[in-house]
Amino acid sequence: MEKAEEGRYQVIITDPAEISFYEILDYLYDNYPFERAEEIANELRDTAQKLHYHPERGTLEPQLSHRTQSYRYVLYKRTSRAEVKIIYYIDRKLETVYVMDFFPTEKDNTQLSKRNM
Repeated sequence: MEKAEEGRYQVIITDPAEISFYEILDYLYDNYPFERAEEIANELRDTAQKLHYHPERGTLEPQLSHRTQSYRYVLYKRTSRAEVKIIYYIDRKLETVYVMDFFPTEKDNTQLSKRNM
């Protein structure tokens, strides 16, 4: 693993998060014009990658407080009524942010703790 630049964390999108991301993409391509779906997909991935700098800015996720990791999230606003929670945790020792899920907020929030992360 390469060393992160000073003051920056490496961002890893885990396999479960990648699956969630592609489920969202399927929805986008089925329900939006191609150009808008591409724009949302790029912005969503960029939002996750920007966690490399100040990953602590995310809010602690109360639905996952029972887990051993301290999960946080940042919101990506897809539309005026739909957002995606980018769920992650920080490994300070390895200077790495692990993105664990892309969770559409229109889903039942209580299901978040049951997701495969």
